[in-house]
Amino acid sequence: MKNERLHTARLLRRAIITGSLFLAAIMLAVPSFADGKLSNRSVRGDWGFSALGTILPPALETATPAAAVGTIHFDGAGGCFFVDTVNIGGNAVSRSSTSCSYQLDGNALGTILVSFPGDMFPTPLSFVVVEGASEIRFIRTDLGVAEGVAKRIGDGDDDD
Repeated sequence: MKNERLHTARLLRRAIITGSLFLAAIMLAVPSFADGKLSNRSVRGDWGFSALGTILPPALETATPAAAVGTIHFDGAGGCFFVDTVNIGGNAVSRSSTSCSYQLDGNALGTILVSFPGDMFPTPLSFVVVEGASEIRFIRTDLGVAEGVAKRIGDGDDDD
């Protein structure tokens, strides 16, 4: 009986230690949270995205469907860079941003302002970081009714 209790106690101790190590590993894998809050650094790294929507008048003569795929690089300090292919009404073009900035508040909500060559105005986006900072869901907040999803590429620990 004493041997059974010792064996059970050892198993319980091992389970607690293993569980603690597992939780510690998970916490270390989640990108930079300060006091449980997200910051610009939380999304640092490269992301792949796709988006669908409609561009509305007066930006275009008539409501026109649009789609885009591409990548976003967040530098962790409020700067970003987009490379995408956008299709608006059957006309596709690949492009890279000429300027890009973002701000993430502590509650997982953020904004992006990105400019592309030939655009009259920057594109404003609002976003939310979800899934343990491995996914971003965003919408346009101008004359485009569009939504998209970005997923982290790699671990977010690049040195750029």
